[in-house]
Amino acid sequence: MQQMSKTMGWLMLALNVMLLILIGTMHNMAAMWLMGLIMTLDAVTGLVAAYRPQSSQQHAHQH
Repeated sequence: MQQMSKTMGWLMLALNVMLLILIGTMHNMAAMWLMGLIMTLDAVTGLVAAYRPQSSQQHAHQH
């Protein structure tokens, strides 16, 4: 599977830190919403990476 961009990686880290803070301060409902958002964002980025066209090096080997 392809790697996500550095920006997306930092965003996911920031969202997960926010999630841990919400759990630690007992804001459970907000934490559940944020967890749902993180999981959805992760699934979407995974699908985008899976359907992104392959690199030009692999196309050169096909010809």
